[in-house]
Amino acid sequence: MENQVNPLKQYFRKPGIWIKLPSQGNFYKGKLIDFNDMGEIPVYPMTAKDELLLKNADALLNGTAVYNLIKSCVPSITEPTAMPAIDLDAILVAIKRCTYGENIDISTDCPSCQTKNEVTVNLNHVISNIKVLETLSPIDFDSGIKVFIKPVKVSDLLSLNWVQFEQIRNIQIAEQNNTDETTKVNLLQQSYQILTEKNLEIVSGCIDTVLLPDSVAVTDHENIREWINDLSKPEFAKIENAIMVTSSMGVDKEFSVTCKNCNTDFKSSLDLNPTTFFA
Repeated sequence: MENQVNPLKQYFRKPGIWIKLPSQGNFYKGKLIDFNDMGEIPVYPMTAKDELLLKNADALLNGTAVYNLIKSCVPSITEPTAMPAIDLDAILVAIKRCTYGENIDISTDCPSCQTKNEVTVNLNHVISNIKVLETLSPIDFDSGIKVFIKPVKVSDLLSLNWVQFEQIRNIQIAEQNNTDETTKVNLLQQSYQILTEKNLEIVSGCIDTVLLPDSVAVTDHENIREWINDLSKPEFAKIENAIMVTSSMGVDKEFSVTCKNCNTDFKSSLDLNPTTFFA
């Protein structure tokens, strides 16, 4: 039987918006498809199935919802978990924009009088002000070592969120079961150790190359992880801070608010956590 063309195919979803990625398509495995001459990719509105999955708490916590959302709405990205995390916020804003419209209403409390203010943020403005990552300068050490970093991946972000959730849940369960203080202290120490190990893993994963003074380039992940574990706190902080600066690129989440009650001007920010952003 010959495959018949669905007569409704011409009425399938069309791209709702084209956006620049903060990473400019760098740090991906292979070249992204559908890149236009402006360096933009198409973003499609959500389907009803996508929206239902975003209401599933387990799917949000383990990353399944975010993975499937990107596969559905941004088909140019074939491996969502391997993408740079700096692109994720931009993509979430674009999906929200082309599914629900250009404005989003946000409730924010005044820091001076605690009055709740309702503010409308224009997502077109947010998207037009996306900051791209031009270059990543190497981190110079006094020893002559140069460290070349890359952005955090989405898989690292999802993994960290899951580990944090598990540790909080374990502590809450201990509280509910009236566990003795010694056990609680041990549980807290264990949680701290697990989170520390996860942080070391993410930081070492963000190091692309360590260039030695004699121009030898070290790229082996296990060698880099062993070196990271032995770094002094100031040296580790230097790398960690550079990664955090990189992670701040992309979407400018801040917006200005004037309190309706006391006229105080203050800054608030978009919460792009998928758990609440698409609620």
